[in-house]
Amino acid sequence: MKTKTKTSILALSVALAGGFGAGGTMAQTASPTPPAEPQAATVDDIVVTANRRSQNLQDVPMAINAIGGEALENKGIVDTASLSAIVPNLQVSSPYGKTQPNFSLRGVSVANEFNANQASPNGVYLDEVYLSARFAQGMNLFDLERVEVVKGPQGTLYGRNTVGGAINIITRKAEFAPLNGFVEGGYGNFNRWSLTGAAGGTLVEDRLAFRIAGTVEKGDGQLKNLFPGNPDERSVDNYAIRGSLLWKPTDDLSLLVRAYTGESNPTGEPPFVIGSGPGGVNPITGYSRPKDMGFYETATNYVGHNRAQASGISVTGKLALGAWDLISITAYDKGELRVDQDADGGPVDEFNINWYSDYEQFSQDIRIASDPSRPVRGIVGAYYGWDQNKTFNTYDFFGFLEGVPGLPAFDPPNIFAPPPYPGLFGGVPGVFSGFNVDHRFTQTRKSAAIYGDGNWDITDRLTLTAGLRYTRDDLELTDVSSTARNYAGVPQFNFIPFLAPPGSKCPDTPGCPSLETDSSSVTGRLILNYDVAEDVLAYVSYSRGYRSGAINGTAYASPAQLTFVEPEEVTAYEIGLKSRFLDRRLRMNGAVFFYDYKNQQLQEIVGIVPFLRNAPEGQVLGVDFDATFAATNALTFNLGFGYLDSEYKTLELAGVDLSGNVFSNAPEMTLNADAEIRLFDDGESAFILRPNVVYTGHTWLSPFNDKNGNANLQQDGYWVANLQASYERGPLSIGAYVKNIFEEEYFSYGLDLRNSIGVDFLVRGERRTYGLNARYRF
Repeated sequence: MKTKTKTSILALSVALAGGFGAGGTMAQTASPTPPAEPQAATVDDIVVTANRRSQNLQDVPMAINAIGGEALENKGIVDTASLSAIVPNLQVSSPYGKTQPNFSLRGVSVANEFNANQASPNGVYLDEVYLSARFAQGMNLFDLERVEVVKGPQGTLYGRNTVGGAINIITRKAEFAPLNGFVEGGYGNFNRWSLTGAAGGTLVEDRLAFRIAGTVEKGDGQLKNLFPGNPDERSVDNYAIRGSLLWKPTDDLSLLVRAYTGESNPTGEPPFVIGSGPGGVNPITGYSRPKDMGFYETATNYVGHNRAQASGISVTGKLALGAWDLISITAYDKGELRVDQDADGGPVDEFNINWYSDYEQFSQDIRIASDPSRPVRGIVGAYYGWDQNKTFNTYDFFGFLEGVPGLPAFDPPNIFAPPPYPGLFGGVPGVFSGFNVDHRFTQTRKSAAIYGDGNWDITDRLTLTAGLRYTRDDLELTDVSSTARNYAGVPQFNFIPFLAPPGSKCPDTPGCPSLETDSSSVTGRLILNYDVAEDVLAYVSYSRGYRSGAINGTAYASPAQLTFVEPEEVTAYEIGLKSRFLDRRLRMNGAVFFYDYKNQQLQEIVGIVPFLRNAPEGQVLGVDFDATFAATNALTFNLGFGYLDSEYKTLELAGVDLSGNVFSNAPEMTLNADAEIRLFDDGESAFILRPNVVYTGHTWLSPFNDKNGNANLQQDGYWVANLQASYERGPLSIGAYVKNIFEEEYFSYGLDLRNSIGVDFLVRGERRTYGLNARYRF
């Protein structure tokens, strides 16, 4: 694998070994205007709402990384795809750049699955609203209160599709305060420029308040395209706008309306391809990457865009009822995905895909919560949600064969026969034509749940938490069709329903399988926590999470592909410790956990046909650790460390026994470290350095590991170093940054396409970027 571990990075990491961090542990340490009078250095408290109520992070018996909005800005975290740089045991990957992030949390992930209609096993929530579409989760992060990464199954208060955990994005919303806000601009290499701003405050004293925020960012392509006349790829082109209005008609009732819209429309993400033939040659096209082609260079003949758009509105109502609060959250969201992909990654017209989907969703959560100060307290609620995904993909195979003498004008390969594929009609091995597929379906999911969670202070030191949730999910596929077309795009026959007349669809045509399913689950948690001493909390926990069943979203070749997979389940056992020492200058939190993972949903590609499978049984043993040390008022260190020992106990794909293999996208070790160094601070102005290093250990990018010839689908351990510097005076801040200082070359995603188009498909990691920015607060 391509990697360039630098001695200088090792030296930098050793210099910062006093701590680096679990980003959130720095949530409140960076202040643009230091106190006028020197105070003793301490690590500030962080307030989180992971349990659906405000609590000090150190009082919550769960593994949580909480990153404040200011800390996100200081670390240069501007989108969800960048969170892995500050959260141990979190990896983010995608076959489409940043457009549809796949979150792997403590080894729990979608593995190498890439369909837009599937739900993530790690729930993403925007202001407590669950986002069902994965391509809506690759959002910009701006004007936030914080991000909370809650680790472990969250089957009680969050519900379905949180077997690995939850990522809570909490925006800054309207509040009663004098007018305040900021404006920020930046410019960097690749001609990237950005502009972000926000403003908010009171409109009517104690009754009406507002906040509005927006961001726009543009930049040239970062992957040089050597194909004549084609643009560079991986450009930057996005915007987002968000607003909220808080109305408090009485002292006991408040209504918060939040709305947002945004779009990302960069040029595409071409894969780095390695041909399966000798010397990396693609045996189907004869193409191989030239030896002198740079890691960040490509030569793709088809360049489109990776467009994702999302918008939504939510209404949160809170009514005080004496010792109880009634909370209602109603939300509607919708969006579009338009990804144009040159999947063969080269200059030959072999395999191009258009991944197109529209989605909409509605959700309603209503709950009642008791006074949190009582020795016995709890939350009881109900949830209902539905989402619909309308997909209309096109797959363009082997266009380079058009006009080749001796080959038929239209005879698609029989993709269920072993290669070299024979023509579907002619039957001669290796003699077939190119073809195009128009693939459409509508997926509708409905989910309903009731839940309860309670806490009992058995003594003034010992607390028991218990929660249960019952969930029922219904899934239906309608309007399913897949039509084979010739080089000119003229329909020839139907794959699905097979050989049916034009316009036929499943499940309404004879011969189609049933396309409805349902599942239900009881999930929950038990936690016992004990205050060992002042500022030291120990806990043990049991929790169970559930991810609803799914259907193969790329079933285009035959009704036999229209198969359902079983729901996922994770049963977790965890022991943790949260502590503060040295007059609260040192904070250390850690956990040891074990997962029993059943029926992980992952992808298997047979020929050029994707299937969705279950991995019957797996397990994960791991460690999470983070620490923050305020050495002085001018020096703060953070450290985050993660360890994973994952294993498929039972798994067979393509007739190969993969039992004993390591999970994909689950590196054995991750480490992130950073520091805030105030080189100068006289109370009126300050100059601050914020160095950061991130280590990601060896990672398998496929469940096959190195079996079945998959040795290319792995990434050796690598380091990435970053640096931020800023001069701050009053409300003004001027800064500079560089990310991936040494331009470490690494892969973040991989897929085996050797039997379909003759290549291993790999996605490059982030390259070096640098620039300047300025911010003014008011």
